[in-house]
Amino acid sequence: MFELPIVFARCIKYDLRGYDVRDRKDPRVSYGFVWNHRGASKWVATYPDTRPGHERHIPGFANQRMAGLLLYRFNKPELTGRSE
Repeated sequence: MFELPIVFARCIKYDLRGYDVRDRKDPRVSYGFVWNHRGASKWVATYPDTRPGHERHIPGFANQRMAGLLLYRFNKPELTGRSE
């Protein structure tokens, strides 16, 4: 089975209960925060920002894994190998 490069650590951030998205090899590295929104969209990915109140929320994910992988890929992009 495919092992994700991230792990989810339960926590409370931004006054919300959710999961901190951490690197599997180095748990000190955090890629962001995902939480379950009980409204129209299921899961929301939140990009961290150093300034309070300036976080970026991206709603509309079907599950926690997809929201976490978006945060991971945003912070660790993979090059395609194409010439520019």
